[in-house]
Amino acid sequence: MVDKIQVSLHSDVPIYRQIVTQMSFMIETGDLEPGQALPSARLLADNLHINRNTVARAYADLSELGLVEGRGRSGTIVVGPSLERDGSLARDQARQVLERATRECIELGLSAAEIQSLVMSLAVRAEDDLLKVSFVECNVDRAKYFASELEDKVGVKVKPLVLGTFEPDEERADLVLTTFFHLAEVRALMRRPKTEVVAIVVAPHIQTLVQIASVAKNGTVGIWYRTDDQAITVRDSLRDSGIKNIEVLDGIEDADIEGIDLVVIPDEMTGIKAQLEEKVKVIQFGNVLDAASIRMVNDVVRDMQAAKRGDRSLLEV
Repeated sequence: MVDKIQVSLHSDVPIYRQIVTQMSFMIETGDLEPGQALPSARLLADNLHINRNTVARAYADLSELGLVEGRGRSGTIVVGPSLERDGSLARDQARQVLERATRECIELGLSAAEIQSLVMSLAVRAEDDLLKVSFVECNVDRAKYFASELEDKVGVKVKPLVLGTFEPDEERADLVLTTFFHLAEVRALMRRPKTEVVAIVVAPHIQTLVQIASVAKNGTVGIWYRTDDQAITVRDSLRDSGIKNIEVLDGIEDADIEGIDLVVIPDEMTGIKAQLEEKVKVIQFGNVLDAASIRMVNDVVRDMQAAKRGDRSLLEV
């Protein structure tokens, strides 16, 4: 079925997006079925007479959408749309709208290729009009968690990004959110003139603080994170909350936790928790978005959306 894919070098739509759009449609309509292997990036690139990196980027985007999955020597395999995506009310309504519009375009004498090119151009323009927001963190679990929380609180789509796993030059975010701990690093990465980088505050759950404080009164609390910098940040945050008897651990072996009454670890490290619980009390350090930060992000998003609408109005004058 992939021999049906066509790309236009003269379209305003980037070639990789043309591939993503066509393959997404083929997967969701069943033309490409779950378990089916896609051609290698080199093979498809040769057939389309384009750069292999362009196909690789398209495959990466399809993977982020959850439509395909890289499986080493087996290549890139179709996993199909999730039931949630395939059966969502919004997608069903969109399909009905497009079906009516497509029939009218056919009656006007446009070919399928012309309709496809026109719809893609209009969709890309509409997508560009939307405010693009990302949240950057140092691990995937925290990135996804806080991106989801921000979506709920702010009402815009937020893309989770993990430091070291994305190409900054390829990210076209208007607004990039991160924590103060990563602010300098993220600002150094996101150098596009129109990209605004804003830091938010994440604070520990009150319940977490209470549990830690109760142990720290008469015992010693150890902090263990992937890096010393992260552990020190958590330690300082707890000390600012009035909890003083805290140490940063060098490791989690028996010698490292000797004399420690409670070990605080990241909330995503369930495996480490199970390992330590046989030796010492463990608390997973959970965070919540600071209320003032949420209000600030809402203000920034509202101002940037208004600016985008203003820019579009000027272009159309």
